[in-house]
Amino acid sequence: MKTLRFEGSGYEYFKIWIVNILLTIITLGLYYPWAKVRNLRYFYGNALLEDRRFDYHATGKQLFKAYLIAMLLFIVYVIVQQVFPLGSLALLAVLFLAIPWIIWRSMMFSMRMTSFSNVRFGFDGQLGQAYVNFLLLPLLLFICLYLLPIGAVALIFTGGVQMTAGTGFMVFIGFLLLIALVAYIFALMKKRNAMYRINGTTYGQGRFSAELQTKVFLTITFKTIGLSILALVAYIAFILVVALLSIGIDTLQTIGINANDPDVIIEALGASLYVMFIAIYLGVFIFGFSIAAYVYTRHRNYIANHTLLDEKIALGSTLKARTLVWVMLSNLVILVFTAGLGLPWTKVRVARLILENTQVDTALGFDDYITQQQSYQSSLGDQIGDAFDVDAGLAI
Repeated sequence: MKTLRFEGSGYEYFKIWIVNILLTIITLGLYYPWAKVRNLRYFYGNALLEDRRFDYHATGKQLFKAYLIAMLLFIVYVIVQQVFPLGSLALLAVLFLAIPWIIWRSMMFSMRMTSFSNVRFGFDGQLGQAYVNFLLLPLLLFICLYLLPIGAVALIFTGGVQMTAGTGFMVFIGFLLLIALVAYIFALMKKRNAMYRINGTTYGQGRFSAELQTKVFLTITFKTIGLSILALVAYIAFILVVALLSIGIDTLQTIGINANDPDVIIEALGASLYVMFIAIYLGVFIFGFSIAAYVYTRHRNYIANHTLLDEKIALGSTLKARTLVWVMLSNLVILVFTAGLGLPWTKVRVARLILENTQVDTALGFDDYITQQQSYQSSLGDQIGDAFDVDAGLAI
């Protein structure tokens, strides 16, 4: 297995990034599509495998069409909202129904505009499956996660249901079953989304494939719930320990004696309040990032480690949650102390971490396979569709 690498640097990307920011501001946002292309070309062009590079071929002009459509739709929505509020709800409903189509078109365009070693990727997933994955399942998850609990609570308090021991037990069992149902739908959605994206992706004349199981995603989901509960307990304990250490016994005694005097309590706490607030925010980021990193790495590693290209070239991922947490926390520090100017360095660090933990099996005829795909590409020529690109956030 060979590991991908990233050759870019924070300083190089900073020069591109700052120019993009200035030109976008000067042009009142109209330069954004060109800025996006420059960013993507930099990151793709600096990603290598076996000294072969990725590339991004879209132009700012192509992305500008979709950008204009999005801006016009937003302007129309604002106008309709002011003139006819009910009409704005109809527009939102139409947009909601169009989301799967937008994601589908975006995936087709993004893949067509991406190449590795001069061979284009492609995507030929079915639109009907997009509506199941990106509309039906999320809607079902929303109903089970929000509408059913709200409806159950309303029924209990307005339907004259008497809360006996038996009723309480039934409510508890129903709550557990609802959690299990929500977890299953979420796991099913993650599996279907991953398989839809991977099994619909092509490389030249080759095709990616993945056979994933819902139970693995369900296991990750339940482990995440358990870790979240443990993290919450640890967070509360952390705050209590910090509070006791920062306040001190003498201050607690003073507060106890003057429990009815807010001014004395605030004065006694003094700087301890700042320490406690810092601890609270620090704990939120540490535990929040840890849970997010656990979910992301477990999903990514499972998906990548079960993905093949033409049933013979295997992919892999070795990303660790603790490493990702460290990068996330240190990136946050960089952003805070540079007032946002360190953003290019944070993006480069994340890109390098992801690529250096992504592997491809190049042992069995990899060079011959790439050469074969290049010959297919040359004989067929490039077939590039119309632009419709959005940031769908569907990367592995």
